[in-house]
Amino acid sequence: MSDVKFLMVLPTNPDESDRMTKLVIQGSLLQEPQQFSINFVNSPSCTDNITYHFKVMIPLQTIVENYKSDGEWSASHQEKYLNIFDETAFSLIFQLDYENSTIDVYQVRGQGRNFVTKYETLFSLSEIQSIQVWGDVKKINQFSLNYD
Repeated sequence: MSDVKFLMVLPTNPDESDRMTKLVIQGSLLQEPQQFSINFVNSPSCTDNITYHFKVMIPLQTIVENYKSDGEWSASHQEKYLNIFDETAFSLIFQLDYENSTIDVYQVRGQGRNFVTKYETLFSLSEIQSIQVWGDVKKINQFSLNYD
């Protein structure tokens, strides 16, 4: 397993219509951070299947989006150059759309938010069982889930 800094096992709910629709996460980074990632994992104890891997490579000002299936990272990962992250903290919203199997990512700035990316997932969003934060993260200051 990667260098997990934070792990949240999602509550199970027998009512399929009551699903996580939004994740808000804020954190502070270590000094001179290189990278951090937010991972939507299909098992709390195993990282062989990851529905969505959102990685920020801070010095390169690049976001890497990917998924992992049966222990193998996809060769078709996406990289986007975005100069939106500073080297001290992050504040992100992940909006889940089950009908279209997509995740929209926003960066929170003050009272507003800026669109960062939209990712179409290979796995069903209903397979996500935990959220893991990896990398150069010092502390998670806020972690909240919204359900419909």
